[in-house]
Amino acid sequence: MVSRFAALLGYRSSNLPLCLAYLLRGGQFLAMALAVALTACMSPGPLPFSNPYGAAPADPAAYWQGESTAGMQQTAISSHPPEESPVDTKLTYDLPALVDLALNCNPETRISWEEAKAAAAKLERNRAAWYPTLTAMAFGQYFKTSFPIPGGALTSYGYSSLGSLNLAWTLFDFGRREAVIDADVQRLSAANFTFNRKHQEIAYRVANSFFAYQAVLAKVTAAQQTLAAANAGTASVRAKLDQGLATRPDVLLAVQEQAKANYDLQDARGSVIQAKADLTTGLGISPSYSLRLIDLSKLPLPAELVQSVEKIADQALEQRPDLMARLAQLRAREAEVKKARAEFWPKVSLGGSLGNQYWGDVHTTPPGYGSYSASNLVGTALLTIEWTLFDGFERSNAVHEAEAKKQASKAELEALRLEIIRDIWKAYANTKTMLEKREFALALLKAAEESYAATQESYNHGFSTVIELLSAQKDLAHARYTEIDSRATLLQSAATLVYATGNQGKEERNAGSETFGHRLP
Repeated sequence: MVSRFAALLGYRSSNLPLCLAYLLRGGQFLAMALAVALTACMSPGPLPFSNPYGAAPADPAAYWQGESTAGMQQTAISSHPPEESPVDTKLTYDLPALVDLALNCNPETRISWEEAKAAAAKLERNRAAWYPTLTAMAFGQYFKTSFPIPGGALTSYGYSSLGSLNLAWTLFDFGRREAVIDADVQRLSAANFTFNRKHQEIAYRVANSFFAYQAVLAKVTAAQQTLAAANAGTASVRAKLDQGLATRPDVLLAVQEQAKANYDLQDARGSVIQAKADLTTGLGISPSYSLRLIDLSKLPLPAELVQSVEKIADQALEQRPDLMARLAQLRAREAEVKKARAEFWPKVSLGGSLGNQYWGDVHTTPPGYGSYSASNLVGTALLTIEWTLFDGFERSNAVHEAEAKKQASKAELEALRLEIIRDIWKAYANTKTMLEKREFALALLKAAEESYAATQESYNHGFSTVIELLSAQKDLAHARYTEIDSRATLLQSAATLVYATGNQGKEERNAGSETFGHRLP
């Protein structure tokens, strides 16, 4: 009967579908189907990252804490709906608050978060290879067949159907699935480390933009002070001109300095718009938002470098997320080599099907026993060994390709290690230089203020010329700008050093950690 049904299945592609009432008859079939379904639920054994979705970062603004986050529940993709303003107009933002704002608003964090989630989903998807595949199939047809017999033809026609469950299960593949899972585990780790590095990158960019913006605001204040001094100087020279104690060229020089002070003020105000645009872009918000920011003069500065550059470099090589991501990529490539080598071995699979075959209202011509119906439980069980003996050297070349990629990953890891060491040495030297320049900038400002005050008093008593007064005024304006630049540049160079070390988790957002004698803002 089975062979007859198989012949009928391939007879015509235009056979009409049968009503589903003919399908799946008999309680024995249901019991057997349940047994097969329970077999499919057998566990493949313990695997790394048994909960990949929990192992991925839980939120685009949350720093990934390693495998300890396994089992965490995922939260909403953003804590700020697009229709709501992310800026708190009542809050005075310091640097940590700005970084938190950027991590919630900047789309780059969401990009890296989604990529980590995709890596987790890929790992979970590939883990399905450990489980059996169970497929339900139902088939119905109207058939009409003809067989030649002496004196004519024997014709049969009627309805038939088949409902079955088909099982396919790879039992042994000599390491193919293990290698795929190992590679995906490493790629998930790499995506998570990359996610962390993106947090650090955004925090670093926000810090630089914040310091630059605050420096420009301070320069506007300095320019206003310089303009006020220029206005006062011009008024003093005009008063002396009225008394016959000054000349017209003296007045023109004072007016010239007044105009230059005005120009510098407008130039500084124009730079504020550019700096604000850079800051808001890093925050992921529109420049139209109004932010209340802490003043640059209130930010504490690092006092000194308390660690050697060698120790800082060693710490960076232990904790830089991008270096850890590159190492995970190397391990993933090593797993790919194992998989390529496993392709030389056979695969052992278990297959089978269990179903119910039904024949209904079957007639024969010439008439025999009239019409009849039948229902039978049918099934097969297969143990398959598949071994590719020759494939045109495809597997050999796949091994060569995987080995080459592994060696390339090793070279990339070494290149990044050297780049990290270089960046730390440069940032360390720059920060050390800026610490020294900061002291000289403060001394220069103090001396310029005293010199200007003394020159102005001397000029008022007629002991100094207007040229000496204007020269002292220029020196004071330059000293003010130098002091502002030294503060902002010191903060930026220190932030660069912290960024180069990779020591910027959420608990270190005030930056600095043990590198400096005073914590950075």
